[in-house]
Amino acid sequence: MAVNIDESLEARHVCIAADTGGGKTAAVKLVNGLDDLANSFIGDHVAIFDIYGNYRFDGRKAKNNKFNGLGGRKVFTYNDRASFAKALLSAWRSGKCFVVAYTPVPKSKRPLSQDQMAEFRRKELEWFGQLMWDAADGKRELYVVIEELAKLVKSVGKDNSIIGELATGGRAYGVILVTVFQRSQEVPKSIWNMSKRKIIGALDTMPDIEAMSKSTGAPVDCLVQVSKLNAKYTKRYLHYVIRKPGFGNLSAKRVSLKPPFKVDNWTLDELLAAE
Repeated sequence: MAVNIDESLEARHVCIAADTGGGKTAAVKLVNGLDDLANSFIGDHVAIFDIYGNYRFDGRKAKNNKFNGLGGRKVFTYNDRASFAKALLSAWRSGKCFVVAYTPVPKSKRPLSQDQMAEFRRKELEWFGQLMWDAADGKRELYVVIEELAKLVKSVGKDNSIIGELATGGRAYGVILVTVFQRSQEVPKSIWNMSKRKIIGALDTMPDIEAMSKSTGAPVDCLVQVSKLNAKYTKRYLHYVIRKPGFGNLSAKRVSLKPPFKVDNWTLDELLAAE
């Protein structure tokens, strides 16, 4: 059970939305300086629900490779509940910095159907979320990253699951929820609305862009520009529109995909002027 409630803590949940190849996971790994409260986007204590193993760390890769692990940080990945829970508990008690990821693998020797795999992952996410809630401590920040959330939920209405509880009640216990998905229309409204900070990457269709504009206040032409620039500068740069708390509090970022992985902070006018 979460302990040490602190109602003075600010809600700092983040939603990251982009189509396939639009920079979702890259945003988690590379974007920093999201707001004025921290120098980095992801803090010292991180747990990731990573269904595709996007955060696996390879010690043979260059140390300055920001795509390795979590922005170059070592990630310890586990495939079953017992080993992940043990690792999280040990790391949390140590007080040291850590990144642990849970990539659940079915024990069944027979291949699961698409529906069976989806149900398996939903159950594992529920377990993962409960573990996060039990670990939460208002005296310390715990970043909880959930990849591909839209594939793990059944409803886009109010989320009454433990993930919804992390979104609505986790703030007071030091939880910073980071959810990653393709379209805002496909995730629970409670998750979207409780995440005042949003990172928006490339979107493939005008209906998606218009829906995102309506839900964030980001101008359509800026979202179109992000998609155009990302297509033009494939493997060189990623561009994002950033929404922070407060009406009309919008900006942009350009992230280099090669060392030193520089992040440029832009106004929306600078984004629109980019060629």
